[in-house]
Amino acid sequence: MKNRAVILLVILGLGVFFIIYSQKLRPPEKTQAIVGLDAPDFKVVDKNGKQITLKELRGKTVFVHFWASWCGECRKEMPSINALYQRKKNDPNFVFLGIIYREDPAVTKRYLKKNNFDIPIYVDLDENAARAFGVTGVPETYIISPDGVLKKKVIGPGNWDGF
Repeated sequence: MKNRAVILLVILGLGVFFIIYSQKLRPPEKTQAIVGLDAPDFKVVDKNGKQITLKELRGKTVFVHFWASWCGECRKEMPSINALYQRKKNDPNFVFLGIIYREDPAVTKRYLKKNNFDIPIYVDLDENAARAFGVTGVPETYIISPDGVLKKKVIGPGNWDGF
């Protein structure tokens, strides 16, 4: 009888251990940025290695653009993106964040140089920004108002000539 109790306690303990352990192995739940709500905070790194967070950019319109040079739709959209950046780059109330998605920054730089595009690129080191926004592919663009609210979300390529 005593052995049964010990065996049951061991089985119960193992069961509890495996339940707790399996919960830790689950991937984190995917988040999603929702238009009309506060945009999720995130961090990216600029070409000089300086970390930038959304919180630091409060008071400005922030244009967050996830893209990669391996993406055909991104390449088609790039002339419009580059033209937008050229129009807005001297506006102190506008920040353009071209975030590279799953690509070596050296490859991105070569693509931009080869095609005479002059947009700043940012690296999402651990994909925290992509996870925070719920990025499912590229291109994806998010426009955040000066008060930190997500105003627009564009999945796929956009035409930014009138923005």
